Amino acid sequence: MKKIMIIGVPGRTAILFAEELRKAANILGVGKRELVDKIKKGNVFVSKGDNIFRFDVNIISKKEIPSQKDIDYVFVTTKNPVASVIKEYLPLFEEKIPSIVLSQNGFKAAEEANEAINEIFGATKNSYQIIRLALFNSVREVKDGETSIIEYKTPIRIAFSVFYGTDETDAFEEILKNSGIEYTKVQRNDLKNMEYSKLFTNLIGIPSYSLGLNIEDGLKNKDAFKEEMLALKEYVTVVKKSSGHFLNLPHYPIATFATLVEHIPLSILMLFRPLVTKLVLKLRHTKEKGNIDEIDYYTGAIIDLGKKYRVEMPINERVLRRIRNE
Repeated sequence: MKKIMIIGVPGRTAILFAEELRKAANILGVGKRELVDKIKKGNVFVSKGDNIFRFDVNIISKKEIPSQKDIDYVFVTTKNPVASVIKEYLPLFEEKIPSIVLSQNGFKAAEEANEAINEIFGATKNSYQIIRLALFNSVREVKDGETSIIEYKTPIRIAFSVFYGTDETDAFEEILKNSGIEYTKVQRNDLKNMEYSKLFTNLIGIPSYSLGLNIEDGLKNKDAFKEEMLALKEYVTVVKKSSGHFLNLPHYPIATFATLVEHIPLSILMLFRPLVTKLVLKLRHTKEKGNIDEIDYYTGAIIDLGKKYRVEMPINERVLRRIRNE
C-alpha cells in the first residue's frame, strides 16, 4: 500500500484528504505542534452526510521525517504561499523527494514550489514530480470552544495535472479510484487553464464578502449580485487576453458559465439572478470557502494579471480595497 504524508494537519483540506485517502493508502499527518495537539486531545471531528465522528490520524513530528524512507506522495495542503513550507519540509527528504501534490487555489503555487525546490537543491535534484490538484468540494470549519468540526460532502471531486516531472500518474490514479474520489486528469498543456477555471469558482462570493454578506445573501442581493457578475466579466476578459481559457469539467460547466457571463449583458443576467443563485449555491452547498486571508492569490492575483495585459479591472480593484480596508 502506498504511503502518503499530508502536511497541514489539522487544516480543513488536510483533514479531508487524510480521511478520504486512508481507504487506499497509509496516511501520515504533519503539522504545527499546537494544532496537532487538538487532534491528540480528541477535539477535532469530521462531519460528512449524516455522520459526525472524531478525527484521528497517525501523526509524526517534523524530526521524524528523515527516518521515513518510503513516502510516495507528499500532499502540501497549507494555504498560500507554499514556498516557505517547501523550504521547511523538503530538505528533510534526504534520499528521494516524493511526488509533491499541491492543493492550493490560484495559479502561482506550482511555480513557487518549483522555484523553492531549485533554490534548495539546485541541479542535484531533477527527478521529482509536482502534481497540481484542484479540489471542488467546499470545506468548512465550525469551532465551538476547543472543538473543531470539519464539514464537507461526498463524493470528493477533483481535477489534477502534472506541472513538473514525469507524466506517469497510474499509481496516483489508482489511489484516487480506490478512495472513491472522482477525478479528471487534465493534460499538462491545459494546466494553467485548469487553474484559471478553479479560480473562477473561488472568485464567486468575494464581492459579496467585501460588502459584509455571505455568498447566499450576496447572490440574492441585487447590488451585490451585480458586482459579482461585473467582477467575473473582468476576470474572463483578462484570462482571454492572456491566451487562456476555461474548461468544462464533470459536474462543473465552468467554460459554459464563463461564456454566458462574458456575452450576456448585465441587464439580462440580472433577470436570471434566481437561477444563477440556485446553481451556484448547489455547487457550493452554501458553504463559505474561507479564502479571504488568501485574497492576494485570488483578487490580487487577477488584478496583477490585468496590469500585465493592460486590462482595466475597476470592480475587482474596488473589492480588494474594501477587503483590505483601504
